[in-house]
Amino acid sequence: MSHSKYQQRKKGFSLYIDKWNPSAKKYINICCICGSNGYNPVILEDEFDRHGFEKNRIIRDNLLKTHNPLPLDDLKRCEICANIQDRKQASQYE
Repeated sequence: MSHSKYQQRKKGFSLYIDKWNPSAKKYINICCICGSNGYNPVILEDEFDRHGFEKNRIIRDNLLKTHNPLPLDDLKRCEICANIQDRKQASQYE
């Protein structure tokens, strides 16, 4: 008997994002080195919900429930990976 209907929901999985509103994926950041994912902190700004769109509020609420914040630098690295790489490069030049 298949138990696929009873799968546990893991952190980072949202039926809303995966099935009903795939356009919300553009607000999910993924580190290019370690692959960790989280929401883009831009969704917390007032500008994101400035026009009062119901869609933006729903996207923000779902991302806050299912993901942690993950700010990326301009090289698409999370803070932890950026620190490790920067320390490694600095030690090479010493």
